[in-house]
Amino acid sequence: MRIPRQPTDEDKLRPDKQQGIQSVEVAAPLLLALANAGGPLTLSVLARNAGMASAKAHRYLVSLIRIGLVEQDGASGLYDLGPLALEIGLAALGRLDEVRLADEALRSLRDATGETVALATWGNFGPTYIRLLQSRRPVTVNLQIGSVMPLTYTASGLCFAAFMPANEVAPLLEQELALNRREKIDAPSDEAMLAPVLDEVRHWRLARVIGRLDPSAVRVPASRVAERLLAGFNAFSAPVFDHEGRMRFALTVVGSTAHIDQDWNGLIARQTLAHAQKLSRRLGYRAPE
Repeated sequence: MRIPRQPTDEDKLRPDKQQGIQSVEVAAPLLLALANAGGPLTLSVLARNAGMASAKAHRYLVSLIRIGLVEQDGASGLYDLGPLALEIGLAALGRLDEVRLADEALRSLRDATGETVALATWGNFGPTYIRLLQSRRPVTVNLQIGSVMPLTYTASGLCFAAFMPANEVAPLLEQELALNRREKIDAPSDEAMLAPVLDEVRHWRLARVIGRLDPSAVRVPASRVAERLLAGFNAFSAPVFDHEGRMRFALTVVGSTAHIDQDWNGLIARQTLAHAQKLSRRLGYRAPE
């Protein structure tokens, strides 16, 4: 006869092992449905989106209205998030540590892909790497924290060129296109050449670079790093947005073509996009419908 294992103190502290209030857990889908909606909802639509019967949803909504998490318009009868929900949301946004959350996403992406991953943000001189986790594979990519990435021929740079406000990117972009023309760099050299590349990035919500140029062969100013990848390396980068819809980071994966499929629907591309979208949601971003 097997003697059942007695729960330890550690078991009892786990959230999934502790006794909770079921009614709170049942009400949560209603709040989530309102948060994900583009505006106020009728009772029937709200109940359907929350996966419960209208009569049941109504009972929970009465309580949620009483405490201010939900409000109902007196004229239309539509339901929406209430003032307490806004207060809680603003408090949560004020306490967000964006870089800490980005670090978590970076580690998760490296574990999911096994490749080198990097986090870039917009700096005074353009996209700048602020975090880097090397692949555990024997062959790694020579990237450095503090590197400023070109806008026209690196995955992270193309991400910022595509999704940052045009007026902020334009001065650096104009300088770089002129440099590409002058130095005959294997990259877009005018806006007409760059436009379809950026259209592709916006379409896929991803930037892709297939490495084929040795940066040692390119003469560039010391203030900007020639990060065109060595032959045999590919990169994908996805934008991360904050609660205001502004691009905050570029999440990038770099690795050998033997391990990184250049297909837009390949594993690395999908993982990069999924991690960036999850991080965006954690920063409060809601994609427009």
